[in-house]
Amino acid sequence: MMHQFHKMNRKILILIIMGFVFISLDKVFIMNDKKISSFTGIKKKYSLTKDHEHRPETTLYISIFYFTSISLGALFFLGIQNVSQSGWSIVIHPIMEEISSFIPYGSGLIFIILLLNTMDIVHIFHWMNSDLYNPTSLKYDKIIVNKKLFLNIPFFLVRSIIYVLGCSFFCLNIKKISYALYMSYSLNDYRKLYFKSIIFIIFFSIISIFMTWDWVMSLNPHWFSTLFSWYVLSGFIITGISTITIISIYLNKKGYLPFFNKSHLHDLSKYLFSGSLLWTYLWFSQFLLYWYGNVPEEIIYFIKREDIYHSIHFWMLIPNFLIPFFGLISSKNKSNYKIASSISMILLIGHYIDIYNLIAPDIKEGIKFCLFEIIGSILMIGGFFIYVLFSNFIKRKSLSSEGNPFFQESKNHKYP
Repeated sequence: MMHQFHKMNRKILILIIMGFVFISLDKVFIMNDKKISSFTGIKKKYSLTKDHEHRPETTLYISIFYFTSISLGALFFLGIQNVSQSGWSIVIHPIMEEISSFIPYGSGLIFIILLLNTMDIVHIFHWMNSDLYNPTSLKYDKIIVNKKLFLNIPFFLVRSIIYVLGCSFFCLNIKKISYALYMSYSLNDYRKLYFKSIIFIIFFSIISIFMTWDWVMSLNPHWFSTLFSWYVLSGFIITGISTITIISIYLNKKGYLPFFNKSHLHDLSKYLFSGSLLWTYLWFSQFLLYWYGNVPEEIIYFIKREDIYHSIHFWMLIPNFLIPFFGLISSKNKSNYKIASSISMILLIGHYIDIYNLIAPDIKEGIKFCLFEIIGSILMIGGFFIYVLFSNFIKRKSLSSEGNPFFQESKNHKYP
């Protein structure tokens, strides 16, 4: 097991290096485009970097947020399983615990980007520009000034520290108690895990609202949605479960998760199916309310994305709703390894597009898809995410959860 994961980690390091190369290539192409345009006096009609400055911090921020959201979704799903005392999922608890291991790294990277923004080194959060609060400046913005009580740098950073430290604490603490439980077979440890999971669910249910307001919605401080946090949270859960499904299938095929069977896969697929319906319901509710109301200050959010990405808001319903709906509506398909893993991968791609659509248009007007930056950032951060995951598998040595009192129920779980 350790030998296989060590070989995997070497491949992952190559992916990270490739990601850095892709991001560097984007800068080279932009410089060449500018040189050609200045020399010939002709502007290219189309290029991969059209209307786009070399700003890798944008796609890096999107990828960091995306992979952190996967870990947060996995930990939240694990907390739900612990609190509901669900027996079926015990054999995959170690998978959920290790996927959540990226939380301290991902949230820490996000906080570093926030700090760089406050130092005026990167420019992601528009409302941090001091000219917006100066009545004598041409950039003075009365709407943002009225939100200064909430959107001010000290309070913003304090809230972000709470998110980072709070989620990291619960991640590490829940994992620590779980490790102890698997070794001790103690009901006392199980009660600690149950109690800690209750506190985490309450904590995360509250701070996830403010986290998505701060880290995503405040990118456009002129727009507000009361459904936004629940919409983003539903995406967290879907990507978390999709990753749990893919990793469980992979480890089962490699022989490292022998007790995982089609009945466990069927239950995971049910969560994927219902989760995609929840996401679509919130997508429809938010869009319908704003579009039908047709209030200019609200509908501009969708018009901007329509102008930049040409109806991507509707196209992403295909991977995020239609494919999982028709692909997993059959009970037989829910237990099919190939179908479940394929749809999980499609959902991961679809929700990356969703997060890109949520973040990128509000960072810079007219920002276009930049293929090299997107691929590069996914390879870099995704490679780091997988490296952390498999490094934890190496340290763990065993993926057994026998110490949990519901282990035998999970081991013998069969879908009726």
